[in-house]
Parts: sequence; structure tokens; C-alpha cells
Amino acid sequence: MSAHAWLSEVARRLREARRQRRARAELRAMNDLELRDLGLGRSDIASVLGGRFEEGFRAQAERLH
Repeated sequence: MSAHAWLSEVARRLREARRQRRARAELRAMNDLELRDLGLGRSDIASVLGGRFEEGFRAQAERLH
């Protein structure tokens, strides 16, 4: 891997980590009513940030149909 590619990857990971921290802070700052308006509960925050919430939602929707 070239130095440029390595630096680009480091920068990308730093941006993603910053985005995750910002999203986590925003979701945790919401009250339960605001989260419910989004279709979330406080216990769903980790799944949303980990990208697993949508997968679980789709699986549940498929079981209902």
C-alpha cells in the first residue's frame, strides 16, 4: 500500500469515527418521545450506530408478510 493510500485510509477512518461520535451524541441527547417519533427506543441506539437496526427491521417485516 502506498503512503498516499495509507494516509487516505487513515483520514477516512477518522472521518467515520467522528461521524459515529456525533451521531451517538445526537441520538443520546434525544428524549424518549423524539426517539419514538423516529421509530426507535433508547435500546436501539447501539444497533442503529452499528448498522444492525435496519437488518433486524427488514427481517421482522419479512416475517410479518
